[in-house]
This record gives sequence, structure tokens and C-alpha cells, in this order.
Amino acid sequence: MVGITFMNTFEINDEEVNVEEIMRKIRENISKRKEQGTYPPPLDEVNQQLISNQKMAIGEIKGQIADDLANLRINCDIQNNSYVISSHRPVVGKVLIKGREGVHGEVRRYVDPMIFKQITFNQNASNVLNNAAYRLSRIENEIGNFESKEANQPRFESKSLKLQLRETNARLLQVEKETDERLFDVEDRLHALKQQINDEIAVNRKMYEMAEQVRNDVNMLLSQLKNEIRAENEERMRSVILSMNDDIKKKAWLAKILDERNAHGLSQTEMLLQPPHQDTGVNYFVFEERFRGAREEIAQRQTSFLRYFEGCKNILDIGCGRGEFLETMHKHGIGARGVDLDETMVDYCRSKGLEVELEDAFDYMEKLEDSSLDGIFIDQVVEHLEPSYLVRLLKLCFQKMKYGFYLIAETVNPLSFSSFANFYIDLTHIKPVHPETLKFLLESTGFREVKPVFSSPLPETMRLQKLVTNEGVTYVERQQVEIYNRNIEMLNATLYGAQDYAMIGKK
Repeated sequence: MVGITFMNTFEINDEEVNVEEIMRKIRENISKRKEQGTYPPPLDEVNQQLISNQKMAIGEIKGQIADDLANLRINCDIQNNSYVISSHRPVVGKVLIKGREGVHGEVRRYVDPMIFKQITFNQNASNVLNNAAYRLSRIENEIGNFESKEANQPRFESKSLKLQLRETNARLLQVEKETDERLFDVEDRLHALKQQINDEIAVNRKMYEMAEQVRNDVNMLLSQLKNEIRAENEERMRSVILSMNDDIKKKAWLAKILDERNAHGLSQTEMLLQPPHQDTGVNYFVFEERFRGAREEIAQRQTSFLRYFEGCKNILDIGCGRGEFLETMHKHGIGARGVDLDETMVDYCRSKGLEVELEDAFDYMEKLEDSSLDGIFIDQVVEHLEPSYLVRLLKLCFQKMKYGFYLIAETVNPLSFSSFANFYIDLTHIKPVHPETLKFLLESTGFREVKPVFSSPLPETMRLQKLVTNEGVTYVERQQVEIYNRNIEMLNATLYGAQDYAMIGKK
């Protein structure tokens, strides 16, 4: 038997098993014997010639076959388990490792089956060659035993012993022929194996190239993603910083106003404008910031009134507060100005570049020409007024407006229990105004096409939920569910209805 040594190497070399050289020597040996007329040799010369030929052939290839078979057995397993995924980048490294592990896994899904088939094929080929080497070793042993036996036999053999020797030689000759045929068959199979190995190597090389391309694409994608995330984070940080700066400026401005007022006391204007304005001692600017909501949210809600003031040049915002409506009008090219009793509100609006006057609305409008205004907007004001003042104010609004233009008065909706329950959070609220009452006042003043528009609904999660009917329920059960759901709708309208409403009238 040929000894085989196993080594831990991982290398593929097409020149390790030189089958062509082995077969060339065997064919040359056979051709020489045919040319000399000794193939097959005569029976009386077969003993010595066969032993000589076998020794020569086996002696030449024995050492090389042993080495080639050992290398072939060692290199059967072509799988690489020494690959380690890592990254030297401290921050992005984890993301890169995860991406590369994903790519590595996807590539192995396609490459591992082919590698497994290649390993199996290599092992089978190695087994075939080892079997052939084993048969050659047996032939060598038989020849050696025969030669030793012949050398020790006396010259005076009997005829029966010579006959047995001839039969043995004939069998050996037959074994040689069979060996030659098998070697030729092994040669063909080895050529086919070599071609298949070359094809598999080409496929593997292509797969590795594809894997490398995928890895490069993933690295590029990760780099782009990292840049996009960095840019997005920077943009968010800038937005947060701008918002914080705006809030700081607003609070600093308000602190400055409060300090000045604490130093100088109430202004003369504040002393004169007590009714209908009530000084509760609470800074109304800070109060609105907390309880009414952000300016951006209020401005967004007020955009629903834009269609009533399109093309207008002279709109008056009574009780303009923080100036959300005025800013919205200016952004859409509509001329608007405001009037308010709160000095802090007026100062804030003016700091925004808005045209606002510190004066009572009634006194301010009395100075205006009749039929000079393109529209009037009154947002969250009527609930602060005494009834007699409200009636006088609406009549004056009708007098100062042009024909065909709109007045919009928005206020708290007392028809909604949740809205009514929060009405007296504001200490300056006098009483809520029922929608029908405000509609009657506008119609009595002379406005036409008066209609209410309800807004600011509560989210569905804060409302009572309806029942859902499933298939297979009886008619009676379905009727009961419908009655229940109608009751839920009425309760939602009463308890959790719209928080505000606007009464719109046209002169």
C-alpha cells in the first residue's frame, strides 16, 4: 500500500497529479514491447520478461504516484474557514461588520453548494486513484513473490510445476492487460475530471468576483447612508437650535417688557382701558403660550378662513393677540392690520413687523370712515365681552365694512361639554356665547348668509367607541347595535364635540 500523509494546507494546483506523464510512460512501454514482437510474450519467456517489465514500470512511477496521491488526498477539501470579518473604524465599524456579514452570508448561500460538490468530487477521484494504486501494489507483490519463489526452486522441476508456472504467467499476463485497460479508463476519467475542475474553478472565480462587487456596492451604499444620516442629523440639530434660539429671544424680550413695566408701573393707556378689558394681574402672553397652543398650530388652523378674504386690502383683526392671523394674511398677499388692548401682545406683534395699534377696538373703529374695511376677523374675543359691548361692537363693524365682504367671529363652542368644562381656565372669560345667540346678533345687525362653521374636533381616541357587528349576528342583535351606535354619536356630539365654532356673516 502507498502511504499518505495529511497536511493542513489550502491550495489548488492543476500540476500536482501528472496523469499524462504516467500514462505516456505506460504507453511507451507497451509500444516498445509491441515493436519488439514480445507483446504478448511467448509462454516460455513470460516469467522473466513479465517480472522485469513490472519492476521497471512500477519502479518508475511508484514514488511519484505516492506523492501525487498524497497531495490529491490533502487538497480534497477546498473550503476556507479562516475568513474573519472585522473593521478598524470605531464608530461605523459595527454597521460595516453587520453589512459585510450580510453580504458574506448571501454569497455563501450560492458558493457553499458548489464547494461541497467540488469536495465530494475530489474525494471520489482520490478514492479511484488510490484503488488503482492498490491494484498496482498487489501486482507488484505477486511479481515479487513469484520471482522469489522461482529463484529458490531447483532446476530440476517437474513438468506439472512448469505447467502451473505457465498458467500463473498467463494469469499475470491477463491481469496486466486488464490493468492496462483500467489505466486507459482512468486516464479518460482523469481528463474529464480535470476539465470539470477547470470549469468549477472558473465558476468559483466568477462567483468571488460577483461577491467582491456586491461587497463594494454595499460599502458604497453604507457610505452614502452614513452621509445622509449625518446630513439629516445636522439639519435636525439646526432646526432644534433655531427653535431654541427663537424661544430664548421670545422669553428674553418678554422678560425685558416685564422689567420695564415693573419699573414704571401701568401705562396711562392701561389705566384708561379698563372696561371691557379686565386686568387680572396675569400676563396674558404667557397664559396663551401655555393654554391656547403654539403660534404655528393656531396659524395653520386659521388658514381655513383664507378663501373669505382673497383679494382684500384692508382687513381689521380685532383682538389680534400674538398676530397669527396677521402673519397668515401677509404670507398670502392680503392686507391686514390689528388692534389689541394688551400692551405685551402689541409689542410682540410689532417686533414681528406687523401693523398693530394699542387701543380699544370700539374707539379705534369710530375713527375709521364708514364702509372702508374689506373684512373683519374676531378670534376668541366675544367670550371676553359684556353683552351690551358685544352688540354695540357688531353694529359698528357692520357700519365700517364695505358691502359684499365678510365678518368672521370665532369663539369657544359651549355645545361641547369638554370645551365648556375648560372655558373658565381663562380668568378673563365672561360667559360663553351660544351659536344660535351669535347668529341672531349678526342677523339682527344686518349681516346676511350667516352660518356657523365648527372646528377643532377631538381625536377619535378621546371619543366614545362604537360597536362593530360581525357576520352571523341575528337581525335583532344588529338592530340593537345600530341603536347603541346612534346613541354613542349623540353622546360624542354632546360630550366630545368640536371645541370651537366660527360665525360667518356677509354684509
